[in-house]
Amino acid sequence: MSKIVLINGSPRKNRACNFLLEQAIEGIKLIADNIEIKKINITDYNITPCNGCDQCLRPPNDCPLAESDDTNKLEDIVLNSDAIIIAAPNYFGSVSSQIKTLIDRSRPWKMKNYLLKDVILAPMAATGLRNGGEGVISDLINFGLIQGMIVVGNTFGSPVIEGNIAITSVQKFSLKEFLGKGELDELAGLIAKDTGKRVAELVLKFKG
Repeated sequence: MSKIVLINGSPRKNRACNFLLEQAIEGIKLIADNIEIKKINITDYNITPCNGCDQCLRPPNDCPLAESDDTNKLEDIVLNSDAIIIAAPNYFGSVSSQIKTLIDRSRPWKMKNYLLKDVILAPMAATGLRNGGEGVISDLINFGLIQGMIVVGNTFGSPVIEGNIAITSVQKFSLKEFLGKGELDELAGLIAKDTGKRVAELVLKFKG
């Protein structure tokens, strides 16, 4: 069975990043009901920051830090997937520290001859200001390219109205207008749902 893993990269589990992933799950389910869907919160895993020891550059290319944290648990989930959707918040122009730690600690996966090679990656971002998520998306794309993954964006819907990447914001289109409590970014949700559909279609296409 094909498997899609969705990673909530925010320390705030039930906020904007989770909204995007839930919309993506709806999109996946519209395509097929025989795809295993696994959503995880990065804050549920204790991942020690990389200390630059470079042990992963030498055979067997393992990280010694993995002996005392949850990296191996996370690895078992991520490396057995056909596609990964990551939604990360914008913290001062970049991804959250939790996702950055995951990216840094993923180095052994590359050193072991690209264990994520050809796995589909769809990046998403949550940001305070309407145009603040580009750095997050860039970080996630770089992660995918370095790991030899296939990075995809949305191609459903209107090519004018609906963007290629789901970036939700608390800021509306007016400079001083923001979403109210409980109000959702409908456009970002639609793009996220369409992205889930595209990821599911590609997974089925490549597996077939």
